[in-house]
Amino acid sequence: MDDYKGAYLARKKDVSALPKHHTIAIFHLGGIAVECHLKSLLFRYHRISKWNDNSRRTKDSMYDQAIANPSHSLLTALRRMPDFYKRASLDKQLLKHLQKIIHPLGSTDIDYIGLRYIPQTTEPQEDWQKSFDYVCGWLEKNEKII
Repeated sequence: MDDYKGAYLARKKDVSALPKHHTIAIFHLGGIAVECHLKSLLFRYHRISKWNDNSRRTKDSMYDQAIANPSHSLLTALRRMPDFYKRASLDKQLLKHLQKIIHPLGSTDIDYIGLRYIPQTTEPQEDWQKSFDYVCGWLEKNEKII
């Protein structure tokens, strides 16, 4: 089984260790960090040990349904945890900050995965860092309810 929680912690550490002028790498790895954290939460939430196992979370709308890997879609990962998603939807700031992680350049044409093909950006890192810290903090604080 993949160690999504370990990967999250390692990529989060990588983000803070990279020199500030490596903006594209920071945006890319930050998105991957959030992706890994959400995937680790999906496993815990549904009490599964591998993708396509059926959810064992009783009293959940996805109970006994196969839980597929959401790939790089952070919103899909969040939506596949209905109770957790309801809580997330109540925090409009979270959804706004999550959009910044998904599309760090502001344009919806390029997501955090597609950034690997962009040579450079002038997008300020400070706003992105604020969003990254908010999303990671929110997930860490609220994962306790899972």
